[in-house]
Amino acid sequence: MLFKKTTYLDNFPINIKIAKVTEYPFHYHQDVEFIFVLKGEIRLKNVCHHYLLKEGDIFTNSGHEVHGLNATDKENVVAIIQVSNRFFTQYFPTLGKACFMSYVNNDKYLKMDTLRKMLLQILLDYSRRSFNYKSACIDQMVEVIKYLNQYFNLFSFEDQVVVNFKNDNSLALERISRIITYVYENHASRITLEDLAEREHLSTFYISHLIRDYMGINFQELLCFARVEMSEIPLLETDRKISTIARNVGFSTTSYYDKFFSKWFGHTPLEYRQLYTSHILSSSRPVLLERLSDNQAISLIRRSMSAVTDQEKSPSVINRIHLTVDANPEMTPSKDIHHQLEVVITHEDYHVMGERLFHQLHDLNAFRVILALCQEDIEAATTLITNRLRFMGFEVSTVWENSFCPCCSAGYDSIAAAIHLFRTYFISKENTLHIRLRDQGEPSKILKGAPSCITSCLVPKPSFYGYQLLKNIKGKLLCWGKYYYVIKNDLSEKDSYTFIVLNYNDDIQHLYMRNASVYEANDIISSFKDELNVDFTIPAESGQYVVAKYVLSHSNSIFAHMSHLGFPEDPPLPEAWVHMLNTEPQSQVSIENADGKLQVCSGIKGAGIHIIVVEKIENPN
Repeated sequence: MLFKKTTYLDNFPINIKIAKVTEYPFHYHQDVEFIFVLKGEIRLKNVCHHYLLKEGDIFTNSGHEVHGLNATDKENVVAIIQVSNRFFTQYFPTLGKACFMSYVNNDKYLKMDTLRKMLLQILLDYSRRSFNYKSACIDQMVEVIKYLNQYFNLFSFEDQVVVNFKNDNSLALERISRIITYVYENHASRITLEDLAEREHLSTFYISHLIRDYMGINFQELLCFARVEMSEIPLLETDRKISTIARNVGFSTTSYYDKFFSKWFGHTPLEYRQLYTSHILSSSRPVLLERLSDNQAISLIRRSMSAVTDQEKSPSVINRIHLTVDANPEMTPSKDIHHQLEVVITHEDYHVMGERLFHQLHDLNAFRVILALCQEDIEAATTLITNRLRFMGFEVSTVWENSFCPCCSAGYDSIAAAIHLFRTYFISKENTLHIRLRDQGEPSKILKGAPSCITSCLVPKPSFYGYQLLKNIKGKLLCWGKYYYVIKNDLSEKDSYTFIVLNYNDDIQHLYMRNASVYEANDIISSFKDELNVDFTIPAESGQYVVAKYVLSHSNSIFAHMSHLGFPEDPPLPEAWVHMLNTEPQSQVSIENADGKLQVCSGIKGAGIHIIVVEKIENPN
């Protein structure tokens, strides 16, 4: 069972394992494989060479190379990425002939950092199952293979160890590549230095020195190395005679084969067969590894990405937007803001929340409640709930649950839902807003990605606080832009305004529209570092004003708290402690003086919402 067939599932031509490896017995396959050490170290035997791969090392196996892995006394995590040659040859016809070698003895080899980042991005997209991740991974792998072809498609020898061929002489690279390919394709035939010289239109003297200078071995050693390397598979996989194997790979005599096999492998072919046959992958010697969960893998991949990024000298680009808005209270309003809210609840909500249900409906200032029914609901309970709601002053109607077909997206659990709510609230032509109160189902799973404003274990999401804040905003929309809204409040005749500032990008805006995973949503929101500063100026009577600022941000949301814990399937804290996590908007109150005009400034870093309420103080003394 030396040959291991790689299975590619769901028509996805990349197979990925991220695991703690104890032992991966000797085997070979036809496809390109990357062994990427994400943590610790691991021993690798590849053909006749032994490597100690450390954190950050990448070893590329080009297929038909017998190899195996063994753990050291240090804990390891290894990403094994297998690539379908059959699929990718449509982009790279010579992929099956490649001699990729990415192992280097120089930690400062900058091209390795680029390769690390490319592979880490594939691992991250795969592990978090981001939107359209299969196509994204395939496109990125095409770029990886291009990069391998450009910088890692040759090998040389350093102290009897095969390493990456590092040289910027493009002419030498092309010639060495042609020589290696020709030698491996024709290793079983009689090849001479004169044959190569004739093919390259060079003298035998020049060809000889070219191979020696760039590869670290002479032509005869290269040819014999190719032959003994290709002999390892039949030696371990079959019981053919040593003399037959020697002849089949191109050696004229068995003694000559013994000599060069011993040179590279440290044993005669017969000794090697007796010593290593028991180390072959088989039912009696299986793979011993422990795969990481997606959460564990994502956390480790991000750590590895940060380690690579920290070595870069150029900082990340952060966009900074500065807007100046002059508002005029005498201008014709764009529209009146007088929305009403209808809230969908269920029998389950009533049984789980009890009296708290009615308090939450009042907090949201709901004018209508829709009771969604399912077949299991008891009619008497329906009557009880509707009568209680009507007694408390709510309009009530009932519908069947299957009339609602809510989509799921992690965006609904995050600040993205609140941002969408505010944008909709001020520009929608509809006066009635429609929300579902609570996530349904088992409370132990905190984040479900449902379009509700409270989790099933009753922790408010950012959208809940958004509705709470918006219920107090009634007035005339004076002006607005992509990132701001200015409202003249209908509280009284005196000067009273509300300023809304939203900081987001298109990716955040569209999160709620599709089935985004928690990892994708978190990456999009967390990676948004842009800064938005808006300075408002509006004519106002001289005097003192109370300025109340409310901040809805990603950092203190239930989504962010779960992100810090790696999005566990089960809550790591008892329910009572989960409810004590700070998810409320931050607030700040101050007194400002106005002298004919009022100036209000807002600054937001990252995704968030600022609500600034300004009210004139009558008779401050």
